[in-house]
Amino acid sequence: MDLLGWGLYAAAAVVALAIVGYLYSRRETPGRGRRLLAALRWSALAVLLLLLFDPELPTTGLAAGGGGTRVLVDGSLSMLMPARAGDSRTRWEAAVAEARRLAGRGAVLVFGAEPRVIAADSLAEATPAAGASRLFPALRAASEAGARRVVILTDGGVEDAPEVHRVLPSLGLEVDVVDVAGEGVANRAIAEVEAPGWAEAGKSYGVEVGITAVGAAGDSATVSVRQGDEVLASERVALPAAGRVTTVALSFEPSAPDGGGLVRYEVALEGDDAVADDDVRSFYVYVDEKPAGVALVSFRPDWEPRFLQPVLEQSLGLPVRGFLRAQADRYIRSGVGEEAGRPATEAEVRRAIGQADLVVFHGLGADAPAWARETAKTAKRILVFPAGDAAGLGLPVSLASPSPGEWYASAEIPASPVASLLASVPADVLPPLSDLRPVASGAGVWAPLEASRGRRGAGLPIAVAVEREGRRTVVATADGYWRWAFRGGEARQAYRRLWASLGGWLVEDQRSVASGAIRPVERAAPRGEPLRWVAPGLEADSVAIRIAAEDGTAAVDTVVARVRGDTLVTEPLAPGHYRYEARAFAGDKEVARADGPLTVERYSPEFARPSVAVTGMAGGAAGAEALRRLPGTPLHTTPWPYLLLVLLVSTEWTLRRRWGLR
Repeated sequence: MDLLGWGLYAAAAVVALAIVGYLYSRRETPGRGRRLLAALRWSALAVLLLLLFDPELPTTGLAAGGGGTRVLVDGSLSMLMPARAGDSRTRWEAAVAEARRLAGRGAVLVFGAEPRVIAADSLAEATPAAGASRLFPALRAASEAGARRVVILTDGGVEDAPEVHRVLPSLGLEVDVVDVAGEGVANRAIAEVEAPGWAEAGKSYGVEVGITAVGAAGDSATVSVRQGDEVLASERVALPAAGRVTTVALSFEPSAPDGGGLVRYEVALEGDDAVADDDVRSFYVYVDEKPAGVALVSFRPDWEPRFLQPVLEQSLGLPVRGFLRAQADRYIRSGVGEEAGRPATEAEVRRAIGQADLVVFHGLGADAPAWARETAKTAKRILVFPAGDAAGLGLPVSLASPSPGEWYASAEIPASPVASLLASVPADVLPPLSDLRPVASGAGVWAPLEASRGRRGAGLPIAVAVEREGRRTVVATADGYWRWAFRGGEARQAYRRLWASLGGWLVEDQRSVASGAIRPVERAAPRGEPLRWVAPGLEADSVAIRIAAEDGTAAVDTVVARVRGDTLVTEPLAPGHYRYEARAFAGDKEVARADGPLTVERYSPEFARPSVAVTGMAGGAAGAEALRRLPGTPLHTTPWPYLLLVLLVSTEWTLRRRWGLR
């Protein structure tokens, strides 16, 4: 602390002395020991102020293992790679040996996703398991603990190096780096796999695979797709230069299990290299003889299909094929993946409609094709967004002409089969809808939500649902729902919940795959990362998740509180293939159940992370000036001020009670 800081501290201490003197001379009852009590209280305030100003205490030096030096060890998965070509030791084993030499019997700071303190003599029993390599949190922790020098043992695969370079001078740390990654380690990796989530049995199915290589022997490798021990497709591909990715496309004809279902495939690189764990990747595909799912056709494309298609796909667990009409009989495929943006004929659209479990028509009006208007009258499960006057569409509900103006959703939830799923919709943050169409009430008609003009007067349904003669139909009665999703936050969650709940009601009891109300975000999850789960459209207090390995051994059996809307997280699992069972509860009532396969891959992005120059991060004038500015150990990192503060306060109040003061 400089001279100005000490001056400010002295002024604050004088003010504290004046306040304490006034209290004991003017406000307290006269009696014995007032000067001693005042001195004790002022001393406590002086120590507290000293902690707030936090001066540095002089240190005796920066010897390794001393109070001013901390040893930081990289605990990410890349440390499992060989230390150098031909060396039987891993980078972790090399780092452990060096850390124990530097730290002796002291503790070291292991960094990865989050820093953690481990005794140096216990490092050999630990295993690097972090799927990330973030150095800055560990440097900040070392600085806050009073360190003025750090020794970093790493392979250089640090992902937050720019942040470290920017902030390190302000931490006042001198940095030494020991690189435990040698040269000559050859490694090829499957960096990415892009595959559609569904396929039709017997039809060509394409997978795109991205390959990376570092110091790899040879100039090419064989990539194959396997199902179990059977090779379905293979291709010889040239290996890329370091830091680049080579993409290869593989195609095969999948076979469907009885009744359709999820099938696990593996992409593999043939041959051996330094890291076998990143040579095999898994992916899951829903394969059926008749890949039905959802067919979405927009006759007047706007923002609505853009937001609606992923919501239906994620919430229902069904493949969604989207089509946008460009001209009278020409369509463009929508969504993500290699098919997005490709042209489609009217025959292909009609064939998708005929196969679908759920039909979605957006912008259906008088100008729609005759086959679309006829489908709207006969489809077993259909969601319709009308365009203009919907009186002549033959829908099972009678809609009046659109009423212009802004219509705001009501906070009062009508009674309906999906009311429990919409109970927490934040109506006050939802943007207004437009052109709402009044509905003539009828038998079996219900509404999920209502809206009113300017939040006044009686509400009108923003959508209606009806079930008659085995048919289920939902009709959107307004325009502009996409504004909810476009705003983000709670409004987007409300959009997801509305259409996920209505879509779930439409396909209920249609197909077993539609029951996947709770499932992992990634069925093939990266190693070392927490498992993320999604439960779209559900309003639940908790979710019970049980995960079992292939041999039936329970790996996870826990109850997770719902967080972040529709998403929850469980701890990372060891690599392997699993099956999960999930149950969602609202109070004591079970509201959803799901099960399915899950894989935790042996692959991690850490294996292919490039090395960065960590050496010299604190170099230069800024780093040297920071070291001169912070020469000692911060007062707040030592225990004695806190002990002294407790002793002073306790003594004062004990004496006050003995001498009759309150």
